[in-house]
Amino acid sequence: MSPKAIRTALAAFAASAALAVPGAFAHAQSVDELAVSGRAPTELSIPLAGKSADLVRDEVRAAARTVCRNAVANRELEVEFRGWCSRKSAARAMDRYALILARASFAEGPTSLTLSAR
Repeated sequence: MSPKAIRTALAAFAASAALAVPGAFAHAQSVDELAVSGRAPTELSIPLAGKSADLVRDEVRAAARTVCRNAVANRELEVEFRGWCSRKSAARAMDRYALILARASFAEGPTSLTLSAR
């Protein structure tokens, strides 16, 4: 058998095995058992390592806008509260960041900030 024929046979075997294996591990028996959510994320994490306070502040503001915009898109928040949500989320995250800086122990404390529209 030529090397090309061997590669073709192996590829065909791998493809048929890939199609057969997932069926063995499937658990859902009907569509009703699947819960699929097409919602935009309303929580984001920002890594802190090696970033200046100004960069963290800018990233926090951008993340706050994103999570609140997503909350509006998910209909978890009314449009008129989007600005309030952004300001409040950013303020809470910056308060947590100030606590982290006050402790000044990144090795022991959190290495990221999590913003949420909640």
